[in-house]
Amino acid sequence: MESTSSAIKLEPRQVAVFERDGFVVLPGFFSGEEIAPLREACHADPSIGGRLRAVADSSGNAQEIIEWTTFSDDFLGMLPRLARLISGSEALLGKPVYHWHSKLSMKAPRSAGRWDWHQDYPYWYDEGCLSPDMLTCMIAVDRVTRANGCVNLIAGSHRYGRIDHVPIGASSGCDPRRLEHIQRRSPPLPVEMEPGDACFFHCNTLHASSGNSTDFPRTLLHCTYNAIDNSPIIEEGQEHHCYRPFDKLDDSALIEHRWKDVFKNHSFNCFGDVGVVNRYGYQVIARG
Repeated sequence: MESTSSAIKLEPRQVAVFERDGFVVLPGFFSGEEIAPLREACHADPSIGGRLRAVADSSGNAQEIIEWTTFSDDFLGMLPRLARLISGSEALLGKPVYHWHSKLSMKAPRSAGRWDWHQDYPYWYDEGCLSPDMLTCMIAVDRVTRANGCVNLIAGSHRYGRIDHVPIGASSGCDPRRLEHIQRRSPPLPVEMEPGDACFFHCNTLHASSGNSTDFPRTLLHCTYNAIDNSPIIEEGQEHHCYRPFDKLDDSALIEHRWKDVFKNHSFNCFGDVGVVNRYGYQVIARG
C-alpha cells in the first residue's frame, strides 16, 4: 500500500458547510499542474479515443459523457484512489467509502446539450443502494463558468430526501412540480471553478447545467464514492459497483507522474448502444 501521510484534510468548517448545504466548494483542491495533463489530453482528443458517448437531454440535444469503475495505472485510473478524495469523502459521510464510479462530463464549444435537474441517488437506489450514503467530488478540468455550462446546485435540497424522477421530454429528471416549490425556497447557485477546484456534493443535492455558449470546451471530472456498508444489495448486473478492497494512493502520485498514460490503457464502461434507453433512463444518441 502506498503511504498516505501527505493526505490533504478537510477542515471541520468545510464538513459543516457540506452538512448544511449538501455541497462544499474547495478552491485549489488540485493544483493547476496536477490537472494539466488531463486537460491537455482531453483537448488533444476530445473523443477520448473514440469511446465518448452522448445521451439526449430533454430537448434531444447531446450531452457527452464517458464513465468507468475500474482502476488502472493511467491517470484516470489512479486519480479516484488519491488519499485526499477517499479521506475527504469519509470525513463528509462519516464512514469508510469505496469508489462507486467516475466520469468525464464534457461540453464541446457551442454545444446546446444540458443536464436537466436531477438528484443522483434515485438512479443509484434503483441499482441497489439502500441508503443515500453517497457523494460526488466534481473537479474542474477546464475553467468552468456560467457561459460554458457550469453546474448549478440548490443549497439544502439534500434534506428533501429522494425525489421521484419522471420522463421529461427525451430524458428524465426531477418531478417538475416538486422542483418548482423547492426553487422558490432556494434559488439555484452556479458553481464556477478554475482548473483544479473541486466541489463535493451529496447524492440527493439537486443539480443541473446548461449548454456551452462559448468557443471553449468545458470538462468536469466526477468521482463518486459509496459507503462500504452501502454496497448494492442487487447482485446481478451490479458486479462493477460492489465493494472491492483497494489501496489509497499518496496525494503526490499525480505530481510525481507515477501514471503511465492519461487514458490510453484505461477501461471504460459501456454507456449503452445508440438508439437505446440506458439504465439511467437516458436515450443514447450519436455524438454531435
